[in-house]
Amino acid sequence: MKRSLIRTLLLVILLLLAIVLGVVIGNVTAGVPYLSWLGLAADFGLAPTTVDLAILKLTFGLQINLNVAQAILLLAAILIYSRIHIHD
Repeated sequence: MKRSLIRTLLLVILLLLAIVLGVVIGNVTAGVPYLSWLGLAADFGLAPTTVDLAILKLTFGLQINLNVAQAILLLAAILIYSRIHIHD
C-alpha cells in the first residue's frame, strides 16, 4: 500500500513538474529564432456550458493548452517514471 502511494505521488509530481517547466521553456524560447517552435501551442477542449435548473446551476467545460515543450517533457516524465524502481 505504501509503495503504490509513493509511486502515485511520484507520477503526479513528475507530470506537474513537466507541465510547469514546459510552460516556462515555451515562454522563454518564444523570442529565440531557432527555438521558437518549442512555444507553439494548441488549444482544444469543450467550451463552458451552463445548465440552469432553477435551484441549481451547473457549469461544465474543459480547456487544454499544450505546447511542444510540454508534450516533450510529459513524454520524458512518463519514461522516467517507468524506469524508476522503488524498493521497500
